[in-house]
Amino acid sequence: MADSLTRILFQKLVTMSGDDYDEGELIIDRGRILEIRSGISDSFDGVTHDRSDCLILPGFVNAHCHLSLSGLKDKIPRQDRFVDWIESVVTENRVLPWQDRVEALHRETRTMVESGVTTLGDYFSHPELLVEYQSLPFRQVLFLETIGFQSALAEEKTRQVESLLEKYPGSGSRIQLAVAPHAPYSVSPELFKALKKLAVKMNVRVSCHVAEDEEESRFLSRGEGEFLGFLEKRGVYDHQWVPPGVSPVRYLEQLGILDHLTAIHLNYLDELDISLLAGRNASGVFCPGSTRWFGRKSWMPVRGLLDQGIAVGLGTDSLASNESLSFLREIRLAEDMLPDLHRSEILWLATIGGKQALGIEKFGLEPDQPADLIGFRYQNCEVDWWDIPFEADRSKVDFSMVAGEFVFQDIEIKG
Repeated sequence: MADSLTRILFQKLVTMSGDDYDEGELIIDRGRILEIRSGISDSFDGVTHDRSDCLILPGFVNAHCHLSLSGLKDKIPRQDRFVDWIESVVTENRVLPWQDRVEALHRETRTMVESGVTTLGDYFSHPELLVEYQSLPFRQVLFLETIGFQSALAEEKTRQVESLLEKYPGSGSRIQLAVAPHAPYSVSPELFKALKKLAVKMNVRVSCHVAEDEEESRFLSRGEGEFLGFLEKRGVYDHQWVPPGVSPVRYLEQLGILDHLTAIHLNYLDELDISLLAGRNASGVFCPGSTRWFGRKSWMPVRGLLDQGIAVGLGTDSLASNESLSFLREIRLAEDMLPDLHRSEILWLATIGGKQALGIEKFGLEPDQPADLIGFRYQNCEVDWWDIPFEADRSKVDFSMVAGEFVFQDIEIKG
């Protein structure tokens, strides 16, 4: 439990929601922010942490990950065809020893924590791993990843998800369970609709991989191509399925899924798709490292989504399609891939945008909000604050805090 009353001194604090403070103090009461102000009080009846040489920001939000696949690091080769990559992941994941899976999960959690992640949006399909997730130090939205292209499976699959949501309501103060029909090429229309209905009933978020690969659009448009062959090879194609003849986004709109959806990837969009996403209050998660790992020729038009008022977060995706889960690396890749965004905007994606994308109502460094924050020591007082997290020699934040408790410190403590 965090000290009942804690003070953090800082050089600069940026809320990422409109307010900046210089040379001041952040007061935390039982894990929540009580007050932020410039200037330092002469006396304080609590514990003081002197970080007066640091920039403080809201903690980073890794809005899309598959942490339980961390044991596949360096085991999945790059493939010319997306379906061949999927086949490799399925095969290697099936034979991954359980102990290796658990050890990798905790090892890569440390990577994320050290690089400033305080909130995680994660897809997982092993309910027995929930006990491991409950021990992780950050706030989490855990999406129950569900696959089932044959319509006859929809009722059974939905019942399984509902059972988990009922068994683990809330799953603890730092964990929320949510629903994730995997993708338009792996989930039947009936299962999509049933999971959406369940999510509304249970008041939980829905997320889906959308428009990740060009072949997805080909499959939905004409019912042909690599995904057809993949589903038939695995014996899971439903011959009663009728191609909708539209883009992935428009398909989900037809099914009634798009409303408040957390859409992952969105690499292939047109103006109508963007308009539909905006009209349905959907959000997007851009995964720079994964997009680059696959060598995508097109990726999420983040500037266009932001200009339409669509919340966008950043995610690492998994180590089956990324070299690292370091979030500092991810924001630098985002800068390289999104030249029309300022560094301050990328940091918004990495913080407030991520929480909005996950449907988390309380976010930012504001009074009565959870004290989830990160700190960076100034190496040069002349630089702009938004340049500090992008400094090339930074591999870690200097400290990280969740609910008023330090979860990582790599800094000399003053006094």
